[in-house]
Amino acid sequence: MKLALATLWILVGGAITGGLYWAFLITPVSTILALITSALLAIAVLAVLGTVVNGAIDILARGFSLAGLRRAFASSTAVIPAGLVVLALWAVTNKAEVSVAQYGGQINAWFIARFGWDDVSWFFTAIRYLAVWLRWVIGGLLAVSLMTAVLTGGWRALASASWVGRAIRPRAVAVATLAFVTLIELPWIYLVPWRPESLPATAVEMVFIVAKLSLAAILAAVGSALLISEASSLAPSAAHVPPSGASEPQTNASLQP
Repeated sequence: MKLALATLWILVGGAITGGLYWAFLITPVSTILALITSALLAIAVLAVLGTVVNGAIDILARGFSLAGLRRAFASSTAVIPAGLVVLALWAVTNKAEVSVAQYGGQINAWFIARFGWDDVSWFFTAIRYLAVWLRWVIGGLLAVSLMTAVLTGGWRALASASWVGRAIRPRAVAVATLAFVTLIELPWIYLVPWRPESLPATAVEMVFIVAKLSLAAILAAVGSALLISEASSLAPSAAHVPPSGASEPQTNASLQP
């Protein structure tokens, strides 16, 4: 039930975040008013994104509650350091991919001289897959685990490396990888662009497009919920915070172990 609620929460929150981001992209920057509007939209995107992730963390730990929503919004600024972690990982992997491409000839020559292999395209494909995995799976786990630490223990929780250890647990990495590949990556590659040749160019085609994109969005939300669940499963809130409706005040302090 918690996974279903978290999935629904992610779907709704993702739609709102996407709408705000689209508005940000199409807002002109030719005037001062437009610049202010763009800045406000950017802040809104970050605030909603942080609230969505924090809300999913709280829902998966204790179920849906208004107190949980308030906590999620109050800690939404944690999306900023989480985003910086992801951006840093993307920058490192992008630089590594560029370096491999630049030295592709030397790498090919080394494999030929050392092993006699004249086709090492598999090596470059593996590098690309590794970079994607690091960006989306490891980056996602680290970001969510960091936000979980702030949500449950406040900003001082970042002084401990426990949020990093929680993110790179073998179980968390395995489940997140499986969820990303089967529920996000493969549908994006095969389901989203798929169109049967016999599909007529009528209203049926529009219904088909809406249906397949909706299915892809639901699968992606389920995959995201599973990743969030694994990245936050050992957080103290799940074990030490009383359930919603208990007499203890629902504040950030009450979330601490």
